[in-house]
Amino acid sequence: MATSLILQPADKRRGLRLPRYVLISAWAVPVLIVGQFALLAVVPVGLVMYGVWRHSGLPALRWSAALLTGLYASSLAIWALRPDGAQSLSKDLSPVLAGLIVAASLAVITVMHLRRKLSRAHSPESRGGFSPQPPERSAPRSRSTSPARGGSRPSAPAAHG
Repeated sequence: MATSLILQPADKRRGLRLPRYVLISAWAVPVLIVGQFALLAVVPVGLVMYGVWRHSGLPALRWSAALLTGLYASSLAIWALRPDGAQSLSKDLSPVLAGLIVAASLAVITVMHLRRKLSRAHSPESRGGFSPQPPERSAPRSRSTSPARGGSRPSAPAAHG
């Protein structure tokens, strides 16, 4: 069915989920940028880009991760290629560019959380716990006790001969 395939999120169609390190890395980028450890942010930016391109089927997430990586790479290139640059990327980073990197990281985080909500919205548990099929009912249990508890096991009916 084409309609149900379109309405399902990408991780349900492909059976893929984003690893947890992608979300943690996306949260680490703004913390490192604001905390004046901008050069160390290369690790979480790389992890976000790798994880999103390897595991995601959602184009909006890929675009936001590419934007984050492009902004960070441009700030890194400006710092490395400047002849009179500061000793630290954090000191040389423009506040506008730092704000853009933080905003791009927050865009990645927002898309990831919206994706999670979308996948939960399409699950049967999110519709009040009702599944499309009624639950199976088991046969009523007999009231006999088990031999381990001292009770007797019901015997087979005697054959009349």
